[in-house]
Order: sequence, then structure tokens, then C-alpha cells
Amino acid sequence: MLRRILWVIICIPPALFAIGTGAALSWPVTRHIVSAWWYLPDRLPALSDNGLVHYEPGAEDYARDVATLLPAALARVEATHGRPFAHPVTLGVYDSMDAYVAANGTGSTAPVGTAIFGRVNLSPKLSWPQHRRLPAILTHELSHAHIEGWIGNRYVLLPNWFKEGLAVMVSGGGGAELVGADEAWAAIQDGGQIAIDDAGSLLSWEIRFATAPARQDPSWYPVVLAYRQAGMFVTYLRASDEAAFDRMMNAILDGRAFADAVTVAYHDDVRSLWLRFVESSPHRKAELGSQPNLPP
Repeated sequence: MLRRILWVIICIPPALFAIGTGAALSWPVTRHIVSAWWYLPDRLPALSDNGLVHYEPGAEDYARDVATLLPAALARVEATHGRPFAHPVTLGVYDSMDAYVAANGTGSTAPVGTAIFGRVNLSPKLSWPQHRRLPAILTHELSHAHIEGWIGNRYVLLPNWFKEGLAVMVSGGGGAELVGADEAWAAIQDGGQIAIDDAGSLLSWEIRFATAPARQDPSWYPVVLAYRQAGMFVTYLRASDEAAFDRMMNAILDGRAFADAVTVAYHDDVRSLWLRFVESSPHRKAELGSQPNLPP
């Protein structure tokens, strides 16, 4: 017991910085992070044929589904990020919502997956009724864990739109399933677009909007819309210049500041790249195509 208390004292302060939630300023959030450290999935039994996948008793079949999906998810993240994982990632698979909430670092039942302390925690919702989302959410959370494994506490310094957008792209839409690309483009054209920061914030882990979208209901909608827009932008960055994207990822994983990594890779700043992305909108192209030809 004393050893675990000492580990909490030593490890929680860096973790508060690493996840960038402003936890030092908010006792409830601090309490959730302390709980996550106390209930690390490492303490749960592991599958006999895959020691990285730990499960709450009652979730063994769910854990086996995760283990089956794990090799493909790991390979997909490594291929897109351009490097193998710096460290093996422990996964926690839960049967009860109470145990999941205690371990997930948010104190909430809402997220279906989290990555904290280099571990991935998966909600009982992904066993049922949202089992079809499991491959994408597993890959999404492994994207977060991969970068944190390479750069540690500096992970918080990456802009939130980039962290989540990359995870959405790598996972083929995980976390943004409820908002489609056409809807996200329409929101951008109406002015409801995410803020393209070039650094993260210690005070929030959410993606900011430069201008709030017109639709705010239900409460999850702006969050998922932001994920979709971020995923589309990161996809554009990769598709428009894959060599530059690879250079950017390499610089980020080497610990370079995000703004520097973008400049080195694309020879431009990220806000200019966002403007190019907006100009690439199919809606914008249609508007331009409908204009009459003007005399020279």
C-alpha cells in the first residue's frame, strides 16, 4: 500500500501536465486522474495468450475480441504515424461502468475509450450495444497512446484539433461517426468551424471552435462535429502532400514544437494550410464553378 501511495505522489503531477486538463486548477478532475492511477488496468487479470489485454472479470469474451483486433490496429497506427510504438500499450477492458469510470481519467460514462498513463481503457458500451464501433475506437485511442509514448508530457503541447483529428483519420472516422463530411463542410461554409491553434492548452482537452456552429443540440453534436472537421483537415494534410505529412510526424515524434514541425514539413504555417483546405471544399468549388466567366 505504501508503495502505491508513493507512486501516486511521484506520478500524478507529471500526468496532470501531460493530459492538459487543467487538473491542478480543478479538484474533481484531479480526483478522476488520481482514481485512474489507483485503478490502472495492470491490476486486472490478463488474457493468457496476450498479456497486454487486461479485463475486469465478466469481460473475458470482450477482451478476446479486443485481442483479435489489436494487431491490425497497432499496424495501422504505426503505418500512419511512421514509427513503431515506443512502448507496449496495456489495455483495460471493462464489464461494469463503475469500474470503467474509476479507471478512465474523466469520471464520466460518456467517452467510449480513453488513453491515460500510456494505457487504453475501453468502455462496456463497446461490448454492447456499440460493439460495431470497437475497431475504430480501439485504433483511435492507440493513436493517442502512440504519440504519448514517444514524447511523454509534451503531448499536451500539441493542439487538440491535431491530436483528435489524427486519431479520427487513422481510425477511419472513430469518434466522429455521427457527423458526416457533407454536414461538416456545410457547417464550415456557414462559419461554424474549429479554431486552428498551433499549440495545446493546459486548461482544456476539447477542440475549440473559432465560431460556434449554429446547431448546439444535442449536447454531443458540437463535440462530434469538431472531431469530424479535425479529421477531415488532417486527412487533407496527408493527402495533399504525403511526404510533408511524414516529415511533420517525424518532427513531432522527435519532440519538436508543433508549429516548427509544420513549418519544416510544409514550408508554411498551419492557418494558411487550413485556408487551402477550406478552398478545397466541394461546396466552395461548386460556388466558384457556378460564377459567370468574366471578360479579361
